[in-house]
Amino acid sequence: MSSKKRTGGNPARAGEVEDAREARRAKAAALRQRELARERSRRVLLVSIAVVVVLALAAVVFVVIDRSRQDDVPLAAQAVPPSASGNGAGLVLAGTPAAGAPTVDVWLDYQCPYCARFEAAAGDAVVELASSGQATVVVHTLTFLDGNLGNDSSQRAAEAAAAADAQGRFAEYNQVVFANQPEQEGTGYTDAQLRDFAEQAGVPDLEAWQAAVDGHAYRDYVTSIADSQQEAGVQGTPTVTVTPEGGEKSEIPIEQLLGADPVGALQQAVAAATPAATP
Repeated sequence: MSSKKRTGGNPARAGEVEDAREARRAKAAALRQRELARERSRRVLLVSIAVVVVLALAAVVFVVIDRSRQDDVPLAAQAVPPSASGNGAGLVLAGTPAAGAPTVDVWLDYQCPYCARFEAAAGDAVVELASSGQATVVVHTLTFLDGNLGNDSSQRAAEAAAAADAQGRFAEYNQVVFANQPEQEGTGYTDAQLRDFAEQAGVPDLEAWQAAVDGHAYRDYVTSIADSQQEAGVQGTPTVTVTPEGGEKSEIPIEQLLGADPVGALQQAVAAATPAATP
């Protein structure tokens, strides 16, 4: 008796096999899509990194070129601003002090936010003390925050202020610098900003001012002020001291300089150091 091989098979089983194949194909396709997506992400990341690197290199090149251009400017003959009596001496604000008027010394740093706060509250009063003859007012521009903040903005701003003093505009320049101090401490000032400050302060000959700044004509003078800080016993900024004629120096407490009435504190200290008028 012959036998015949049965054709076909279990339809349900065949369907399961086909479903399994479809599932494998779908899984493989999904894996390929994920891999393609990861590859696109990697390419985007690499391109982004490349762009950042190129921009960073461009910035470095710009700074190097800019600094090299500055270095190409010959160093000017070192000078002392006209309002200072010599190296190590502060800038005396304009005014003719009355007989027996005390001396007010103001120590500041152009990157110091507390100095900007004091200037905003009492800067006009300080200038008025000098112009009215109530006191001899001497301003000392320090630069110690350059070391703390890792830049040279205090030095450059102080040199720029000295160059403004050479044209009789120190007090105005001092006011403009503090009025435009960056909100973020350490941001510093650009060279373009310092020139703009000179224009705002009314420096008459901007080209002469720029030549003095580019040539660092007041570099040694500003350094000498920094060197005098320790001898003067100044620990920080702002520091304001009042010295009667022939008397001993006293310091206005920082709490008063930054308090509710810094102008009142300043005027009281000056009045206390001024001899009573004779009848």
